[in-house]
Amino acid sequence: MQNKLLKLFAGDETRYLKSSLTGEDDERGKKAAQYTTIHEPVTPEIWQQHLEGKLRLGLKPEKDGKCLWGCIDVDPNNYKDYSEKKYVEIIKKYNLPFVPVKSKSGGLHIFIFFNDFADVDKVIFKLSQINEQYFLAQEVFPCNKAVNMPYHNMNASMEFAFDDNNTPIMVGRFVELAEQKKIDPKDFYNFKVQEYSAESEWSHYPPCVQKLIQEGWSGNNRNNYLFNVLVLEMKKNNSLTVQQIEDIAQDRNQQIFNKPLDRQEVSSLAKSVHKQGYEFQCPPKHPEYQPICNKDLCKTRRLGIGEAIPEVIDAFENITYIQDTKNIWYEFDYKNQHIMITPEDMKDEKSFRIKLLRHRIYWLTLPKPRKGPSPFELLMKGIVDKSQESKEHAYTDTLEEERYSVLKDFFESHIEQDKFDKLKDGYVVLESKSNICYFKKLTLDKFLKKNGSKMFNTTADALRIIGCKRKDYHEGEKNVWCVEMPDFVNHQMIKAKPKDEVSEMDDDYHATKFKEHTQENN
Repeated sequence: MQNKLLKLFAGDETRYLKSSLTGEDDERGKKAAQYTTIHEPVTPEIWQQHLEGKLRLGLKPEKDGKCLWGCIDVDPNNYKDYSEKKYVEIIKKYNLPFVPVKSKSGGLHIFIFFNDFADVDKVIFKLSQINEQYFLAQEVFPCNKAVNMPYHNMNASMEFAFDDNNTPIMVGRFVELAEQKKIDPKDFYNFKVQEYSAESEWSHYPPCVQKLIQEGWSGNNRNNYLFNVLVLEMKKNNSLTVQQIEDIAQDRNQQIFNKPLDRQEVSSLAKSVHKQGYEFQCPPKHPEYQPICNKDLCKTRRLGIGEAIPEVIDAFENITYIQDTKNIWYEFDYKNQHIMITPEDMKDEKSFRIKLLRHRIYWLTLPKPRKGPSPFELLMKGIVDKSQESKEHAYTDTLEEERYSVLKDFFESHIEQDKFDKLKDGYVVLESKSNICYFKKLTLDKFLKKNGSKMFNTTADALRIIGCKRKDYHEGEKNVWCVEMPDFVNHQMIKAKPKDEVSEMDDDYHATKFKEHTQENN
């Protein structure tokens, strides 16, 4: 089992995290722990110790900008009364490719697994989208931090996974379920995030308040919590009458709190909020919000902390982006016009206005607040955040095409047939009888550094794409890689290439050029 888990949670091979519980809980019931980083690769033996309860293991998913798994770390506002059932049902209802696992404190680690190496940045982007819609967690992995692994002390573990029916499962079944739910990275990048209809009426609230309403609250400071909720209700609709805000207050009181406040207290609070025109209160005034606070997301909410995206964003429809290895463009429909903009068009409001004028649309300057970011900046952020990758011009397709183009140039510019003495000189040597190409990794390293640094994170990526295999020795040369002549290479050109042709990599080439230059000068 330890070998299967080692493979499933493959990632950073340079270190792992070892933790131990202190025996103390915070005010929410979250278990405190001490952590030690061990600068050694994780091994099957380490996993076995974790399963036997001899150590508690934490791992990072990212390696060289790629990952085979990720995680959304859901921390509830109150661990004592928390139930994972709501989120397990969400995963099932919306067909999310996740495996939920109870964390050491009783929260939820929502894992995703890929059938091939995925791009870390794209995984973070999509997981963040999903998180903002369904879970409102503070942390999404990969994030250069370790995640505590499930099934510590597996025979008596409290860190177990749930199946789609919210039934706890043993470690063997967890591995099976993770393998079944593995998703292709490209499918995940293009995964359509559906609107969470049950919570849509709260989608403009600060995420801490939205989470409070969704999960309920049984702790202290109920009066302060309800105060903030009512402030938001007035901010959403300042034309509410006293009776209307009172009715909302009584409904929210019953909805949020396990032990509702006295009706008279709620009524007085509603009247006070309606009369005084208070502002929403964040930490440190409300330190209880801190563990479930998400400022970056809050700034994008219409009822957030004063840095909301202007409502005009709703007039921008079908927002997509087109990206290649060098540039990115954004497209959208606005006032019955289809418009494409570049980062240069988005740098300031004047540039944006000029762009729209070319479509016979006059852009009125958005009013600027006394402090905080400008509404225009927030609007541009909203366009970026709301944009979906264009299906017609997918970056992955563009990137793949450019990658193969680079590799095609590599083979066609470096090829020699049956001259294995030239391996050391930086050639790709084609063995004509077997149609197998041989080259040293250093040769590809140098080529990609000069011609393909934006297409490949590492040389290993290029070797993996075309299925190269390593040979310790070949024809007297060490660290040689081989692959059958790729289909995307122009075979006819290779066959037509004279065997005695001299290239720029040969000493004879430069000697000839020098001789010609000397003769011309004489």
